[in-house]
Amino acid sequence: MSFVASKVMWIFCSPGNLFVLLMLVGGFLSMSSRERWRIHGRRLCFGAAFLLFLIGVFPVGEWMLLPLENKFPPVMPQHVDGIILLGGDENARITEARDIPVETDSARRYIEFAALARTYPQAKLIFTGGTGRLVPNSRMNDSEVAKAALQSLGVPVDRMIFEDHSRNTHENATLTAEIVHPEPQQNWVLVTSAFHMPRSVGCFRKAGFTVYPAPVGFATTGAFSSRLEFDVVQHLAQMTYALHEYYGLVAYWLLGYTDSPWSK
Repeated sequence: MSFVASKVMWIFCSPGNLFVLLMLVGGFLSMSSRERWRIHGRRLCFGAAFLLFLIGVFPVGEWMLLPLENKFPPVMPQHVDGIILLGGDENARITEARDIPVETDSARRYIEFAALARTYPQAKLIFTGGTGRLVPNSRMNDSEVAKAALQSLGVPVDRMIFEDHSRNTHENATLTAEIVHPEPQQNWVLVTSAFHMPRSVGCFRKAGFTVYPAPVGFATTGAFSSRLEFDVVQHLAQMTYALHEYYGLVAYWLLGYTDSPWSK
C-alpha cells in the first residue's frame, strides 16, 4: 500500500507536474466571471512562471543535490564479501522492442559494478530490482535488462544472483537480505547513484548489511557553485531528483524503513 501511495503522491509533488498544475489552475481562474478570481488566477500563473524562471537561472537543483552526493564518499574495505548493484532506470519497454538493453543514468552503475567484479573475483555478485513502475508496461523486468547489459560488459552473470521482485529501495534491501542472509562481519559494497546513496545505505543497514558505498553518476563537483546559467530543463531535472530523495528519506524514516532520515 505504501508503494502505491508514494507513487501517487509523487505524481502531484514532482516539481514539473506541480508547476503545470499550478499554471493550469491559474489559467482556469483567470477565465472566471468574477474579477477577484481572475486576479488570483493571473497572480498564480505569474508566480509559477516567475519561480520556474528563477529555478532556470539559479542552480537550485545542484545546491540541493550537493549534500546528498557528499554524504557518502567512496570507501572500499580490504576484504569484500559481496557487491550489490541497485536497479535504477532500466527501460524494459524499449529493451523489449529493440532487443538491446537500454538504460539511461543507471548505465554508469553497470560500468562501476563490472569494474568491481573484475577487481574482486571471489565476491558474491548481486543485482536487485524488479520494476519500480506503478503500472508495468513490459513483459520484461529490470533484472532481465540488467542481465543482458552486464553480460555485454563481460560480467559472469552465470554466477550472479538476480533479485527480481523489488519495487523500491526498501524492498531492494529486505528481499536481498532474505536471499543472501548477511552477517555483521561481512563487507558488502553498494553501487548506486551518488544522490541516492544516503537512502540506500540507510535501507541496507536496517536490513542487516554492513555496506560500503561505491557512488557513481555525480551531478555536482562537490563544492558550492554560484554559476548562473539559464537552463530550465537541466535545473528542473536536478531539482526533481533531489526533492525525490529528500521526500524518500523522510518517508522511509517515518515508515520505519531506516533508523534515521539522515544516515551517518
